[in-house]
Amino acid sequence: MLTKQYYNVHASEFIESTFNVDLRPIYTIFESYLEPGQKILDIGFGSGRDTLHFTKQGYVTVSIDYAEEIVNRGKNLLNTEVLHVDFRDMKYENEFHAIWASAVFLHFNEDVIIDALNKCYRAMKTDGVIYLSFKYGEKESFRHGRFFNDFDEDKFNHLLKQVDGFECDKMWVTEDMRPSKKGRHWLNVILKKV
Repeated sequence: MLTKQYYNVHASEFIESTFNVDLRPIYTIFESYLEPGQKILDIGFGSGRDTLHFTKQGYVTVSIDYAEEIVNRGKNLLNTEVLHVDFRDMKYENEFHAIWASAVFLHFNEDVIIDALNKCYRAMKTDGVIYLSFKYGEKESFRHGRFFNDFDEDKFNHLLKQVDGFECDKMWVTEDMRPSKKGRHWLNVILKKV
């Protein structure tokens, strides 16, 4: 609950610090798996940055977040379906061609992530893809009012062995794009539904 409270209390600060982060290289990789006009679920949409990008590219995007204040701000910013939904309660079935979960599952323990991936599997169409990102490392910790579960390649591959129905199509490391976080890294993953 601490993490959710953080995003409700610090919504303005969070949005300001992430809205202008340039993820174009990652968008390019993700979109290479998609056809024009396909439907994307943006889990934990945060500042709305990614939803705005995908909408401008012509994708149909549904945006969900579990922090009420983030959702309220998203409804003012985005011209798409913006819903107050905790991904742990998702009930979608065979609806999305792709799921974008940038810096979302990193706030949960491995059991929750495994359950979330199973829900994502059900939500995705055949041959769908999901993008995930985590702070790079191996530890779990509380930092600045939030829980973080960091992943490196080995730790993520171990987790993926506990989930049926996905194969890892691409895994790569990028440097944090925020000037204040220079030198820190992220693990990026594309999973395909099989």
